[in-house]
Amino acid sequence: MLKSYSKFLDILEFIIRKIIGVLMILMVAVMFYQVVLRYCFNKSNIWSEEITRYMFVYVSLLGSFVAIRKNSHLKVDFFVGLLKGKAYRYFTLLTSIGVLGFLIYLTPLAYNLSMNTMKSESPGLKLPMGYVYLAVPIGCVLMIMGMIEIILQKIFEEGKEEKK
Repeated sequence: MLKSYSKFLDILEFIIRKIIGVLMILMVAVMFYQVVLRYCFNKSNIWSEEITRYMFVYVSLLGSFVAIRKNSHLKVDFFVGLLKGKAYRYFTLLTSIGVLGFLIYLTPLAYNLSMNTMKSESPGLKLPMGYVYLAVPIGCVLMIMGMIEIILQKIFEEGKEEKK
């Protein structure tokens, strides 16, 4: 079951990486357009900085899912590095469960926020702000899926080591 879940997340991660790549290319193109418009033609528009900011939010939150799966989130592991054997495994399992709990707590709050802000519009694009805030619950759900995989891997990995 864990293998099929991991394969599903591999496919999802592949799709997310492609979305992140497209968003990054669009961000660079829009910012390049803004810079050329501002410095070459002495004009500016209001939407380019705004849409770049919103794309950056989505890139960051979608990228958090990829970072969780690759175990590449920024962390300070000086004290954790001092732990050995079972103490290390239990501590990392406990922190993973804590992160999962926080994400589960945050998801409905973020969803409610995004739904409550659907009527307010962004100044430049006139886009409902709820769509911008929707990046948080989407990112949370993806990170929850990644954390479940990590926790299951740690539990099953631990069971294999004890059998040996």
